[in-house]
Amino acid sequence: MPFSRKAESARAGTSRYRPTAMDRVFADARVVALTGPTLGLDAGDARATLAAAEKSSATPRLSLQPRQDSRSWEYRGSLGDTSIEHSPNVDTADLGKLLTDIRNRPGERTALDVLIEGDYVAIDYSHGVGDGQMGVQALAALSGDPDGTRAPGLAVGLPPRATWTALRRHYWAHPSALRDFWTMRGTHKRRPEHSSGATRRIENWESHKISRSGYMAPAQVAELKKWGKQNFDGSTSASISVALWAAALRAEDVVIDDHIMVLFNSRRYLDPEYAGAHGNFAVGIPLHLPSSSTPSDIATTMRQVIDSGWPIAILAMSEVKDALAAVRPRRSSPSQITNTTETTETTETTETTVPDRLRVAVSDLGRLPMFEHLKWAEDGRPPQLAASLEPDGPDGVTMLISELAGGRTYTASFCSAFVEESVVESALARLCSDPVGLLEDART
Repeated sequence: MPFSRKAESARAGTSRYRPTAMDRVFADARVVALTGPTLGLDAGDARATLAAAEKSSATPRLSLQPRQDSRSWEYRGSLGDTSIEHSPNVDTADLGKLLTDIRNRPGERTALDVLIEGDYVAIDYSHGVGDGQMGVQALAALSGDPDGTRAPGLAVGLPPRATWTALRRHYWAHPSALRDFWTMRGTHKRRPEHSSGATRRIENWESHKISRSGYMAPAQVAELKKWGKQNFDGSTSASISVALWAAALRAEDVVIDDHIMVLFNSRRYLDPEYAGAHGNFAVGIPLHLPSSSTPSDIATTMRQVIDSGWPIAILAMSEVKDALAAVRPRRSSPSQITNTTETTETTETTETTVPDRLRVAVSDLGRLPMFEHLKWAEDGRPPQLAASLEPDGPDGVTMLISELAGGRTYTASFCSAFVEESVVESALARLCSDPVGLLEDART
């Protein structure tokens, strides 16, 4: 079917997109993700995939040009002309280090940068374009899309007013869930005793952001899943991941905050036809999960969060606050200070004061079937997907987990001025080599 004049105009950049509150919050944040080792990578094929995605829609989500200071975004044109960096000889022993090198490379950034790192495909994109779902699906298409079926999916955005549609859909079907949401929010609210204690002052923490990764072989993954079913009724892969990472850090004598942020995908509240649509529709919720919490306890809490509609309620509240701010702009102030973090800026240095305990955030992507079409290099290196999610302060560590071909990759991103690189590496090694033993030790 030929494109209409409206579609051609949109691709030329004259159409506009009205970003959601979450889109704008994340516009300046970057996500770096990569996958491999894959056979047959070609820069020309990757450009053709981007061009096909752009041409498949009048308003291709992948083409957005995010700006935090604007409530109307343009669509970038000519994705097929995207410059793709190619580095044939790279060290892939630790994909976290490779992610760090990509993040710290010199030069300007566009809304979406594509790189071929040896036999790995990497993307560095504005979080405003989309959440982790965009990164995963883009990597699957850019690594190989011979039948052309994956590229159009990169253009599909969430429908207008998706937040309100999801909110109505959930609470009309479950009226009592609204009461449960307020109860859950009160139960997990951070209280004064959770915020007290020693603090630390970190200088220029942004320059110390790094990522490190670990790989759990299929045999250990299978053993861990079997152990979870036998010992913790109702536990899930995600709840075990939360317990496992917390146990690994504590085994390294790292003091972690009892509030652990868990990422929830709010697309579950929409009609299933929008399961693959792109936008910023995932939200992290800090849950009070003390060291005594078992994988079953964590799974129960996560199910209660989902059933209460907490994730979609938070998205709706962010939209309301953003709309009110547009009508009644707040009086500008030189800095914004939360109840836990204070930032002082000078011409030479930025110092941030934070509690002296690590805040943990976990996102478990689970098994990723959209990569099953790829031809992996069969040279002993396992298929992997790693990604760095930006911590929101020096006291934060984000953990992203993915599963390909039965093996799991764990990527931690953190500030090395707050927690030493060697400590995180040791925790990852401990976690991946003997996950069952680690969790057994945590029970005693």
